[in-house]
Amino acid sequence: MKKFLIVLAAIFGVSGSAMAQGSVTLYGLISAGLQYSNNQGGHSSWQMASGTMQPSRWGIKGSEDLGGGLKAIFTLENGFNVMNGTLMQNGREFGRQAYIGLSSNTWGTVTFGRQYDEMVTLCGFSSECQFASTAAHIGDSDNVFDTFRINNAIQYKTPQYRGLQAEGLYGFSNDPGGFSNNNAYSAAVQYRTGQFSAGAAFLLINRPNAATNTNGAIVSDYGYTSPFVTNPATQSGVLKQRVFGIGGAYSFGTTNVSALYTNVLFDYLDASRLSLQNYEVSLTHYVRPDLMLGLAYIFTTGQYHPQGDSPKYHQVNVGIDYFLSKRTDLYLAGSYQRAAGDAKNAEIYLLSPSTTRSQVFAVAGIRHSF
Repeated sequence: MKKFLIVLAAIFGVSGSAMAQGSVTLYGLISAGLQYSNNQGGHSSWQMASGTMQPSRWGIKGSEDLGGGLKAIFTLENGFNVMNGTLMQNGREFGRQAYIGLSSNTWGTVTFGRQYDEMVTLCGFSSECQFASTAAHIGDSDNVFDTFRINNAIQYKTPQYRGLQAEGLYGFSNDPGGFSNNNAYSAAVQYRTGQFSAGAAFLLINRPNAATNTNGAIVSDYGYTSPFVTNPATQSGVLKQRVFGIGGAYSFGTTNVSALYTNVLFDYLDASRLSLQNYEVSLTHYVRPDLMLGLAYIFTTGQYHPQGDSPKYHQVNVGIDYFLSKRTDLYLAGSYQRAAGDAKNAEIYLLSPSTTRSQVFAVAGIRHSF
């Protein structure tokens, strides 16, 4: 028991020396609600769901002052289903984030572990991170909504300089003799000044979820909800995925306008490919300090090669967010998606495909952060 108490004190920074030099913070977010969809596999449904406005999570983050502006840092973040208490991210204990590193006021931050790729830096320009529940671009094909993370990753972030910051990440395959067998590259640059913000990001992954390398950069959670991780004409899986995105936002007092463009290329194992473009414009407006309204339109267009099929999708997101306090809010969000072109089925993110070209989704819920 004595040894256990000593270890616990060391972890949570309750010893005198730890309190003087560092800190540990327990944090989290719980979100749940009642959701309705008009057509999932031909059936309407009413469901209780976890993570209906941001996935539920808890985590521990800490730092130790090493002197001279240098700190040791770490984050361990768990994802869970509040409806049944089970782990998310395919049962990982800390599936959302798990990393350790060093942070310098002068030289920036370097971290090692399971981390987000740099496409997530664009999420603030998209309605799913602003007000629209889990209504991401179809299948989250650009991973802006961080459906999957990067294992075996080293990430570097520069210090901010006059509103400008850059970052890069590399995820190792960890495969002797197979450098590109399930590895990943990502980079981003962000700029903020006054009421304006902008960003650009890039991601390249090779052989994600490779059956020949289950210890690589992307394992288990790739393609969780995406209709694009196999070519429907050939059922071939992904050899390489390349993503580029650029976004911006401007605030006019209590109104914010955002725009986001992402370009995605799937190269399949059978030499076929799919190019996708996502275009999004979103608007948020605070009617009063505790009440926000949101509206967004997303257009997705794609092209399969060499088949020539061209799927298209139109999606409208709406939302109302009422803040009971700084940490607790009530929300109502809805989405309508319409498949067009050669797309036969609508498929809003996290839902099963509709048997028709249209699908409607609505959710009412509560979110609390701590």
